Amino acid sequence: MGYPTYGPSSQNAANYQKIKIETATPEALILMLYDGALRFMAQAEAAFEENNIEKINNFLLRVQAIFTELQCSLDREKGGDIATNLERLYIFFNSRLVEANMKKDVKYLLEIKPMVQNLRDTWEVAMQKHQSTQTTVPPRPRLNLSA
Repeated sequence: MGYPTYGPSSQNAANYQKIKIETATPEALILMLYDGALRFMAQAEAAFEENNIEKINNFLLRVQAIFTELQCSLDREKGGDIATNLERLYIFFNSRLVEANMKKDVKYLLEIKPMVQNLRDTWEVAMQKHQSTQTTVPPRPRLNLSA
């Protein structure tokens, strides 16, 4: 059983995480949200195995909050059909999480887990492709020829 740690090491970890979030690109933040959703899904799955109702509820609510945040962050104007389809997926994911929580049945969680993993992996590939196309050209030195 893991116990929370207090003191300098936990404070340093919290500070590191805070800085990581504050300095991340919007694309990286979305990847972090997908990673968080998958982490909480795994923890909920373990709680189902332990039959720990309180943990099941807490972890599933955290996953739902992540998908709600992702849904709210969609730019429907710029995203067009992709944003619409992502919104539908997030709504579907949340509906399955509600079912899992209400019925205390892991099958609803397991149904969406591979889809979430696939979405996360696809997002990571898209980020890498986008970053590889973003070449930064160093500024050209300015010469003062007026002298």
